[in-house]
Amino acid sequence: MLFGRMFIPFMRGPFMWPYGGRWGWDFPFSGGLFGLGIFLGFFGVLHLVLAWGLFEREPWARFLGLALGFLALLRFPFGTALGIHTLCVMLPETSGSEYDRLAHNGGHMNSAAGSS
Repeated sequence: MLFGRMFIPFMRGPFMWPYGGRWGWDFPFSGGLFGLGIFLGFFGVLHLVLAWGLFEREPWARFLGLALGFLALLRFPFGTALGIHTLCVMLPETSGSEYDRLAHNGGHMNSAAGSS
């Protein structure tokens, strides 16, 4: 009920419909779905920033990936599966040291790749 009050406007206060309140196409966009769209858009932008950071091997991208991986666990069923995979790949210490080597070495793992 509390979550619904954040996104569905008619649950915020006294019920207006069908007792004379307005009802039309502006109803869902007056605050409920618009707020949900802003919320989801924010996470979409965060995922794009994460994708860019991981592609460029930025040092901060691993931490952002872990944070978004933990938040993905809440989105059942696909988000949970992707969150578990993200955490299994990025959370171990060996993954952290490997990512640090990639981030600080310009993305090259060995000297053969660095010489080409």
